[in-house]
Amino acid sequence: MTVTCWEANMHKIRRIGGLHIFLKNEFMQSIWNQRWQQFSFFAVSCLAVASTMGAALISLSKVLLLIAVFAQVYFDLKNKSWPDWREWPLTCWAVLLAFAWISLSWFWIDSTAQDAWKGWGRYSRLLWLVAVVYVLRTPLMAQKILKWQVGGLVFLLISSWMLWLGLPVPWATAAYPPELGIVSASTLEQPVYLTILVAYLWVFKSYWTKGPWRFIVPVLIAITIINIFFIMTGRTGFLVMFVLSLMALYWALPQRWKYTFWVIPLVSMVVLFNVSPRFQNRTAQVLSDIQNYQQGNAQTSQGMRLDYWHRSLLAISEKPILGHGVGSWRSNYHRLGGIEQELAPSNPHQQYLLWAVEGGLVGLLFLLGIFAALYKDALTTEPESKRFMLVAVTIAAVMSFMNCPFFGVGLGEFFVVIYGCLLVTRSPQHTNFNNQ
Repeated sequence: MTVTCWEANMHKIRRIGGLHIFLKNEFMQSIWNQRWQQFSFFAVSCLAVASTMGAALISLSKVLLLIAVFAQVYFDLKNKSWPDWREWPLTCWAVLLAFAWISLSWFWIDSTAQDAWKGWGRYSRLLWLVAVVYVLRTPLMAQKILKWQVGGLVFLLISSWMLWLGLPVPWATAAYPPELGIVSASTLEQPVYLTILVAYLWVFKSYWTKGPWRFIVPVLIAITIINIFFIMTGRTGFLVMFVLSLMALYWALPQRWKYTFWVIPLVSMVVLFNVSPRFQNRTAQVLSDIQNYQQGNAQTSQGMRLDYWHRSLLAISEKPILGHGVGSWRSNYHRLGGIEQELAPSNPHQQYLLWAVEGGLVGLLFLLGIFAALYKDALTTEPESKRFMLVAVTIAAVMSFMNCPFFGVGLGEFFVVIYGCLLVTRSPQHTNFNNQ
């Protein structure tokens, strides 16, 4: 009888001890998971801020994000906490399919292996969008990261004005005259960054209208617009800021006045042409370059771009369906008699033509599919996020007629972080993936 009681007590002790060990293991796993979630937040925040500060910081931030992805995969495998793939944003699937097609084009490349690898690496920049969506598991994390990105953009704006005022800016690395206010990017990227800053401050203005410092937001918007139109000289910056202004005016107009909206762009262009000397000079330069190209002189900025586009259309006509393969634009430009033979760029300064040359019309459809998926997913976000997402998507789509926003270092990561964070902030009925 005594032995039986002793065995029963020992069994109870073992059960209690086992429960203690189980709870301890669960607690430790929860602690490590929380720490890695904090690390993921830190990694994406670094990429959000570094995307406007040069290639070195961007590369370091991407290493941190890659570590966060591997860690999250480990925890999902160990805890069997894989998200439901059916709840992934449509954009993630569009990116994966587009990248798969570009990778498949390796089998028929018309370029050297070196160019193909470089081109493939540039296309892979879109995959970081999937990584951002995967590691950020709560909308609150995504919202905080967007705020960090805004902080980085405000720092960029202040630095730009400091350069223009002749103040020392030791962290400025761009090789431009100080009076242009270019800090670490170029006359292409920096105006786009600051346009997105204006969009963020304007779209989410209801969050900034409280407290004694509410006047700062309209001041920031005003000095940013002045900086873009009167300090910097980037034509793309003028274009995207103009697009943002039109979208803001359209949403602000009463419904009964929206049918007269087509008049606003014409009036705005005339006013801007007369009040901004930089805008006036750059517009006149574009018209002059086009006229010179028609007369046989292509040695101008717009003349070279028109030559890139002309050779791209010739290459598309040769292989319209499948294209010439990843990284093949430069070799085809040379082969088809491009004017800039020695220092030809790796893309035609037109994203739609690039995808059509290297991926064929199938590749172009995949690119358009990414934009369509972004638009579709934008409709599932909250009202302010939806407008901000639509602005960011429209700016990238418009830029793609003059440049390759997803192709270059810095600007590509900049858009990827914005899209990824906004996809994580989708409405509750669309966020099962993030809540797991």
